[in-house]
Amino acid sequence: MTPTPTPIPQVPDVSGPIVQALFNVNTIRGLAVLVVALVLARYSRRWVVRILTRGRVSINVATLLGNLAQVAIVVFGVAIALSSFGAEWTGLLTLVGAVGLAISLSMQDILKNVFAGIYLLLEQPFRIGDQITVKEATGKVQGIELRTTILWTDDHTQIVVPNNVILTEILTNRSASELQRQTIVISIKQTNLSDISQEIDLILKGFEHIASKPAPVTALEEVKDGVAQLRVHFWVRSVDRLAVTAQVVEGLQAHFAHSASVTIVG
Repeated sequence: MTPTPTPIPQVPDVSGPIVQALFNVNTIRGLAVLVVALVLARYSRRWVVRILTRGRVSINVATLLGNLAQVAIVVFGVAIALSSFGAEWTGLLTLVGAVGLAISLSMQDILKNVFAGIYLLLEQPFRIGDQITVKEATGKVQGIELRTTILWTDDHTQIVVPNNVILTEILTNRSASELQRQTIVISIKQTNLSDISQEIDLILKGFEHIASKPAPVTALEEVKDGVAQLRVHFWVRSVDRLAVTAQVVEGLQAHFAHSASVTIVG
């Protein structure tokens, strides 16, 4: 009986176009350039902002330049990588134009937010660190990104607001002035409203952090079932607002004992 010959292992063909493309020097160089560009783009924004702010450049301008540097590095890296793969510059420009048109048509809302973010950084209606209110959102500006603005509220909640919303809605910058208005509402079972207003004014004058100009204001809102509701406004520095407001509420409740309830409005 003739023994069956052992099959000889087949050596893979390394001359195929796919294998040749994978081990092509230009392909490896293009992939390396793309990886390096993505890594640099990831950290470039942080580096640019850090360097410029050390040079006393506005944080808004530094953030804008950091965002632009990040985008420029990605675009440059992709262009170099494509040229390494054999693409011609004329073809690249045509491709970029066609892709740009398609992106602009399909991502209009995103582009609106991007351009709104650039405008906010240049126009500077507020700065990073300011306390702002837009629509129902109030908080300290933590960062202005390419597409969104990040707010941080007093109760440590992060709010992400599209830049286009901030650009088109009514915006209140509570940090434009060093002083901020604080409002509280007092409901009290009293009839002599003149005496009550004087007592409230005297209590507020006892707090050194409450501004004398503009002076505190006490206004009657309504009287219902023997209960008078008064709205009290006073102005205080933003850094002292929470602490002083809490002290004012405690002082008013202690002064009027159990005959009044005090509510913080904002």
